[in-house]
Amino acid sequence: MTINKYFTKTTLRLLCLVILVTQLAGCLGGEIIGAPHDRRTFGTIIDDEGIEFSATDKLYSTAEIKSTDRIKVVSVNGLVLLAGEISSDEKKQLATDIVSNINNVKRVVNELYVRDDVAGVGTRTSDRFISGKVKTALFGVDIKGFDPTRVNVTTARKIVYLQGLVTLEEGEAAAERASRVSGVEGVVKVFEYIEPASNEPEQQADDPESATELSPGFNF
Repeated sequence: MTINKYFTKTTLRLLCLVILVTQLAGCLGGEIIGAPHDRRTFGTIIDDEGIEFSATDKLYSTAEIKSTDRIKVVSVNGLVLLAGEISSDEKKQLATDIVSNINNVKRVVNELYVRDDVAGVGTRTSDRFISGKVKTALFGVDIKGFDPTRVNVTTARKIVYLQGLVTLEEGEAAAERASRVSGVEGVVKVFEYIEPASNEPEQQADDPESATELSPGFNF
């Protein structure tokens, strides 16, 4: 019996979601305690995991989208990034339409690159390596209270996408630091900006459309 690799991937994501709930959930007088360091509430973290799970499942369950289409789905506070490659403009728009209709999605930033062929194993490995180097480099950001784990890093075709709830100063510093990592050809900021010194979940940005700075193809 042949097992569809996207079914397997979906099952693994569901398992990861269950594990996340188990690790992060804590009961204290009936209240759920949020994850340490994250500016999102615990409920929002779970919503984001659910969005990524549902989006991946729905996208690859759609007849028009093939296994040769490489789509990365990353949700932070309901703002969803689609990065990778897809084979036509029509399918790129379809991907946006599908994800936009998923519960708790506030906005979709579609950075899918239209091309006939999908990136090979070498390119994907290089992208993962770059992401790792950028994550490490962010520990060098010298801003009081800055936590590099609050910045989500995604790389596709050597373009680095940065997401998270950050102050303007933190976002600029993180992007500048990422731009200096070897192999990075561009940085795209998909941040939600909050007020300085806002570290509590309830102080997060409420309107991702107005709070998000998108700089597609932004190079330092």
